Amino acid sequence: MKTNIKFSARSWHTRTGAYVFYSVAALAAVCLYSCKWAYYWIPDMYPLGNKFVPAMFCAIGVCAVCNLIFLLGAEKFNKNRALCAVHTVFCILAGALCGFTLFLMFGLDKGFSALGHGVEIFIPNLHYLWITMGLPFVLLFYPNLKKPARIACAVLISLAVLLPMGIPFLPAPFKISAQPLVLDIGGDQYSVVFATSNRSIAYLDYEDVGGKVTVPDETFGRMNTERIHHFVVPRDALNGNSYSVRAVEVKDSMKTDAMYGGEISSVVYHFKGEYKDSQNILLASDMHGMTDQLLAAAANFPQPDLFLMLGDFASVFVEERDIIDYIIAAGADVTGSEIPAIFVRGNHEVYGEAAELVYAGLGLNNVYYQVQRGKYLFTVNDGGSSDWRGGKMVTSYPGTVCQEFDRYRERQLEWLEALPVPPADTFHFAAIHHPSFSGRSDESDGLRTRFFAALSRLGADLQLSGHTHTLEFIEPNEERLFPLLIEGGPTNDEATMKNGDYRCVMAQVSADGTVRLLAYTSAGEQVMDQTLVIS
Repeated sequence: MKTNIKFSARSWHTRTGAYVFYSVAALAAVCLYSCKWAYYWIPDMYPLGNKFVPAMFCAIGVCAVCNLIFLLGAEKFNKNRALCAVHTVFCILAGALCGFTLFLMFGLDKGFSALGHGVEIFIPNLHYLWITMGLPFVLLFYPNLKKPARIACAVLISLAVLLPMGIPFLPAPFKISAQPLVLDIGGDQYSVVFATSNRSIAYLDYEDVGGKVTVPDETFGRMNTERIHHFVVPRDALNGNSYSVRAVEVKDSMKTDAMYGGEISSVVYHFKGEYKDSQNILLASDMHGMTDQLLAAAANFPQPDLFLMLGDFASVFVEERDIIDYIIAAGADVTGSEIPAIFVRGNHEVYGEAAELVYAGLGLNNVYYQVQRGKYLFTVNDGGSSDWRGGKMVTSYPGTVCQEFDRYRERQLEWLEALPVPPADTFHFAAIHHPSFSGRSDESDGLRTRFFAALSRLGADLQLSGHTHTLEFIEPNEERLFPLLIEGGPTNDEATMKNGDYRCVMAQVSADGTVRLLAYTSAGEQVMDQTLVIS
């Protein structure tokens, strides 16, 4: 029995042939997308430079769409020699592109090790190949669909193929999403923090006596490629000097290299962090995302010399967006990126999966620490997790210490009780988010008493707190030998947290130890004018 099997170019122009070459183009697209690791050296070997890979995707997309068109009208098109000739060109081009991308991905000239690497990077994108090959089956097996339905299917399939190819190469907006916030973290150091809209590597540039100094955001030689960046520098590096930050977008990270985008820079800031005998200290707590109200309240005061952030700047649960928008950006808006700030962690900076970034992202050495600025001493305590309700510790927030929290507070108290007593002429401010440290209404654990006793031993002149959403000045008592200011923040009505009133305080400290406490609302109403002598 003799069987005659004939193959001709004419068979390419059938419905099945168009589908096969469409699938070949789809395979080429997936292979090229899979070998991102090669993008950084491709421009050095092929024409068009950095435009080579986008041009390849465009060519693959054209081949795929051409075959889809033939798939739609194969019966009519295969009778037209001119159209068949054009289709033949795109079929050959699709095959060539598929061969090139397979060679690029699998390294067919380099043996089994390269083949294994190709499989490793191809498998995670295999689902996309199945989707793009499966979509045209509607057109392949249902040729009698009405014309509008066939056109709609073709358009949807084309978009499904072309958009994922092109999106990685569209010029996405890359900008500084949070201007620099300079945090005084103690130990004669500043942490300069800013954020970008996309992942990036970042640098801090400042002017020194010897010229320009560049500091990268790195940890033991490993560059940070996330959105939040911080740089720890000596205070003297910034005080009275000019500085700026810049970032280079990281479009994709590979095992051994990365694909970079554009570079952006901030304006040049002149930092006014020098110490003064008289200080205007702006206080804010419990912002909960009310940035506009905070800025409106702060506008009622003269220019501050220091911004004390007393916790709960996050909204409810900490997300990366909270840290960027409500801590870094809000702090930068208040300070103009030109005066230092001190950050105190609140209980809302403890809740949520991104809570660890509050510590690591801001470049803090610890969440309880001391900051000495001339004769002004700030003892920063962590009352962030001090959240008791109904007589027991809140345990519904993932990541809180819960049952072991008493031991955490004891460690902080041991640190506080071991601190040396500062000189008598020091103006000593104790800063903690929760006014009573332990968060309990009773004193069954004795930790609150130890906290106030330790601060009294250290000669605390004034405690600065938040948390309760009230504005209060409380005189000393037998347990607490120093006055307490609870900075107002928003009203206690949760329904008005975003649109309601907000209260902000400025402590105007004179060289003679006189402190004037002024408070204004975001509506411009003065709600406190209290004077006390702290030495």
